[in-house]
Amino acid sequence: MSDEVRTETEEPVKEPWFPAMDWKSAVILTLGVLLLLLVHYTHFPWVHERYRLFAWFGFNVVLLLIVPLLVIRFVFKERLADYGFQIGGARLWGKYLGLFLLVFIPCALIASRLPEFANYYPRYHYARENPLLLIPSSLGWLAYFAAWEFFFRGFMTMGLGKRLGAIAIFIQMVPFTMAHFPKPELESLAAIIAGIALGLMAWRSKSFVGPWLLHWFAATTMDLFVVFWPLR
Repeated sequence: MSDEVRTETEEPVKEPWFPAMDWKSAVILTLGVLLLLLVHYTHFPWVHERYRLFAWFGFNVVLLLIVPLLVIRFVFKERLADYGFQIGGARLWGKYLGLFLLVFIPCALIASRLPEFANYYPRYHYARENPLLLIPSSLGWLAYFAAWEFFFRGFMTMGLGKRLGAIAIFIQMVPFTMAHFPKPELESLAAIIAGIALGLMAWRSKSFVGPWLLHWFAATTMDLFVVFWPLR
């Protein structure tokens, strides 16, 4: 009887006001959303149109590369290499790079024949009139994709993966795909597959370098097809 009475009079365990969780994962996800919003809504209207894209490149490098690196080093107090900021398994990501390019180049060639792609690329539209401008714009994209790929495949994939495991590959694929919404619909759909593939590439090689180079090669290939083989 005494046990029954004690059970009935026990006070329920109070849940904490804020549930316990891994604070680093919370920082990665919250900061990630904030940085992507800033990148999306900042357009530099005060900069001359000819140089506006380059200002945006620099802004992306600061927000999506430098800020995460500083957070990892001075807030998390962890090694940058643990977040894929290293050469990693070059032989492995080199194989992925070659394989994915073999698949992508024919797809880019076909896509460049579609009006929605031919009218959208190159993003630096001055290169349509002067193809030599593809050189500085491609270098700008090289810096941009370094930031982009480290953010998604390093900061998010490796950072969340340390706590949640390989499901982080699919978690980072969601904002990566959403970041493609302003682009042609077919490219946004393809971003689902690309996000998973690039995440897996980084995960297995422990490096963002392979995805960085692959993404840059892919974007440069599309620009070259559109500029040098324009739709009539």
